[in-house]
Amino acid sequence: MKEEKMLKKVVKGVLFYWIIFVSISWVTFWVKGSVPDTLIQIGLGGGAFELLCSTIIEVAHKKFEGDNTNE
Repeated sequence: MKEEKMLKKVVKGVLFYWIIFVSISWVTFWVKGSVPDTLIQIGLGGGAFELLCSTIIEVAHKKFEGDNTNE
């Protein structure tokens, strides 16, 4: 079996983090009766920033290293 690329692991990790985070936020809303707006904004924004950085790294890697499909 081929080893999974690091970028795919990061994306899956962020997706898992978002699902858990949103679930906990919903439970907090149901228990407390209010939405933790700042916590949600920072939590989801951090995951989006991680994906943005991963994308930039992957694009830069392909640009500077070149696509080795001809070898």
